[in-house]
Amino acid sequence: MQGWPVFDADSHFMEPDDLWRERLPTELRDRAPFGSGDRGALVVDRDRRFPTVRWRSRAGGLKTLNEAWAETYRRYSSRGWDPEAYVLAMDDQGIDRMALYPSRGLMQVAAWGLDPKLAAAIVRAYNDWAASFVAHVPDRLLGVGQLDLRDVDAAVAEARRCVAEHGFRAFFVLAEPPLPGVTLERPYYDPLWSALEELDVALALHNVAGTGLGQLGADRFGEWALPRIAAAFPLEAQLTLFSFLIGGICDRHPRLRVVVLEAGAGWVPFWLWWLDELYERYVGLDCDELTAKPSDLFRRQCFVSAEIEEPRLRVVLDALGTDCVVTASDFPHPEGSFPDGVRDFVDRPDLTDGEKHQILWENPRRLYGVAS
Repeated sequence: MQGWPVFDADSHFMEPDDLWRERLPTELRDRAPFGSGDRGALVVDRDRRFPTVRWRSRAGGLKTLNEAWAETYRRYSSRGWDPEAYVLAMDDQGIDRMALYPSRGLMQVAAWGLDPKLAAAIVRAYNDWAASFVAHVPDRLLGVGQLDLRDVDAAVAEARRCVAEHGFRAFFVLAEPPLPGVTLERPYYDPLWSALEELDVALALHNVAGTGLGQLGADRFGEWALPRIAAAFPLEAQLTLFSFLIGGICDRHPRLRVVVLEAGAGWVPFWLWWLDELYERYVGLDCDELTAKPSDLFRRQCFVSAEIEEPRLRVVLDALGTDCVVTASDFPHPEGSFPDGVRDFVDRPDLTDGEKHQILWENPRRLYGVAS
């Protein structure tokens, strides 16, 4: 868009069905993830199907999703979702740079009890594929790698490998810890947070509804998709931020950059106020002393991705300032803002031009450590 450089902080690959089988070691290929027929599903370790949610009107839900990918995005799907398709999509939407996360691959290590060796091989295969994809258009596409947290030493090694071999600028993890009872603020994970600091790469928290990792709502709503979607994003993000803020991860790792994606932003002012209240009441009694309030730690090193159309964004900026907020198109997921989301954002009357520029360009550029 003329005069408005745009860095989309969170969009998605549409991975081929067989990328894992092609890249896993021979002895693990019969356990490799594979696409199960519809674009949104993945089978892991022979027979574990994800997501573990179902639409109440199954035919209607899948019909809507598959029609969107087949019809709304025909211009890009007809090319097989190749790198050139993403260039076309970016030009059509007015986007200059795009950070790419997986689609069905969000579920590639989302199973309880997954063999750590298999999980490490899965994310390595995905990371290599993502790097080869964005290498076709390195000045516009940024691939975000995944790290599996079951084996922290393996995660550290994978982060170092991907930065050295592929130049990755960010990695993502799911919001739910994969080891029962080993929440993210535990010392077990500190070597990884230290490595990400040293490597100067961002850590993204990107969830997906229907993991097998004790996700909020699963005990109450079972497989019903809608409440699981409602809980998986903002509510899981709140608990994860508890670990990073009151749990002390950000305090112990002050150069770690963290972004919460696809969870909206309107809840953040309340949650930071509430964490400050809890910290003030319980510091020294049920939580350790920090060098700053949780809300100040967030402002120092965290980001949140606001929905492009989010009506309470003005309130968020007034509470947090402008430096913490990015936004995203979520292309090509059907709930995204295609095709006019960026143009609508630029036309918002409740934001200044300076705030729009900060959110659309300067903040995501700083988050991902991109010079220009």
